[in-house]
Amino acid sequence: MAMFNKRSDPSIFFTDQMVGFFQHQPFLDQAAYGTAQLEKGAIENGYIKEPESVLETVKQLLDRFKVYPRTITLMIHDQNVLIRDVKIKREDLGKKTIDQYFQEQLGKSLHFPYPDPLITHFVREEDETLIRVIALITDGQLLHSYHDIFDRLNAKEVKYDISAIPLYNVYHNKVSPLEEIVMFVNLYTGMFSIQILEKGFPIFNLIEENDGGKEEYALMVENYIERIANYYRYNLRKGKQAIAKVLIFNMNDDLADEELNKLLIRKLSSYKAQLCDFHLEETFCKMLPKTCKLPYAVLLGEPFRLQHNIDFKLERIQKTRIYGHQMMVVAFTIVVFMLLVYIPFYAMSEEIKMQQNRNNALQMQLDMLIEETPAIPVYPIDQLNHNTAYQHIANEQDMFGAYILDIMALFDSDVSLSSYQLRPGQNEIIIIINGTSDTHLYEYVIDLYETHGVLNEPTTTRWMTERPTYRFTSPSTMEVTIYYA
Repeated sequence: MAMFNKRSDPSIFFTDQMVGFFQHQPFLDQAAYGTAQLEKGAIENGYIKEPESVLETVKQLLDRFKVYPRTITLMIHDQNVLIRDVKIKREDLGKKTIDQYFQEQLGKSLHFPYPDPLITHFVREEDETLIRVIALITDGQLLHSYHDIFDRLNAKEVKYDISAIPLYNVYHNKVSPLEEIVMFVNLYTGMFSIQILEKGFPIFNLIEENDGGKEEYALMVENYIERIANYYRYNLRKGKQAIAKVLIFNMNDDLADEELNKLLIRKLSSYKAQLCDFHLEETFCKMLPKTCKLPYAVLLGEPFRLQHNIDFKLERIQKTRIYGHQMMVVAFTIVVFMLLVYIPFYAMSEEIKMQQNRNNALQMQLDMLIEETPAIPVYPIDQLNHNTAYQHIANEQDMFGAYILDIMALFDSDVSLSSYQLRPGQNEIIIIINGTSDTHLYEYVIDLYETHGVLNEPTTTRWMTERPTYRFTSPSTMEVTIYYA
């Protein structure tokens, strides 16, 4: 029976379907942990759509185990985190901090698909001329929505973490020392993520969705592992480094570990693939739900943490100001109600009753007409157009994924992708790329067309129907329009 020094603050993890938490107690068999099913649509792609429903689910879950947290560690889902390897020249940094530099470059050299991006970072290495920074980016609006939930649970502080860091710290220190370069593959229901770590620091993150059967799901994961491993070796590291270890963390309730070994792990023997476990006591391991394993890893790996804590600086309005505004609104509402509703109500009560009688008579006539009128379903033009568009997008989704992977395969350390936009109606893909120089950007466009331009007939590798067009949107940033078959 494992023993901990003290009772800890809980860690919590949300998927679109479930919420799970873990809280250490003085003894492992006394630990508090549990999961709860979220209402369908309450959370979509990590974003809270129904805050009242999510709050009630979490409150009932914590109350069931008598957990009343003052501090909560939120495990941010992989699908809501971007990882960028950024090189900053000291002459560009000047006297500014790295955080100030990132804020100044937002919308210029740094482009992220969030309306309110929050950035934190690890300094990977530095010398007299250059600083290499691993930047973690998430959406501030997303964190605010979760923070609102925790505020209503009376939590005073919210900390953050991502899956790659605790999984690495726990496995490296409690199971087996890891190589310098390791790939973590997290399997979720309907999706999976691939993360690459160098010396314990995440440098790459990819998330993909798949709602197919077990065999289709496992085959897609296998293909992406091999693609990303090759992309890392030949594009990011120019053949000098390669991934020799793949750890797979199973949080997919539809896929048992035994099936995972048969469908996936045995096929990745060249990468020394294996399930990522914490060498728990067998009884405890069987009882621990999969959604609780990441929160458990956060607390279990904290004593061995190599990286500093993740600090997304979230500006929150003080509760005292919120309460003051609420009191003013309530007082104003009471006065308005007295003047505009309560007093006129008595003066107009008879007229209201007469109008209610008229309404009842009209409603009865309407009900009779509805009963006598046969119902003929009529589908709006907008709905038909939406259905047609959805079928078209679904049929071309796999094709777009292959095109984007081909585009990314030609990137190197001098050119990186900021964002892309698909235009199926015009057969166009628009990408925004950043480069260390204009020459590298030109070379990338030339290489792209030479590699994927159509010679005679379009093929799976040669699918560009004509030369890409390009324009510079800012220094070292180019917008490229690609035309596909």
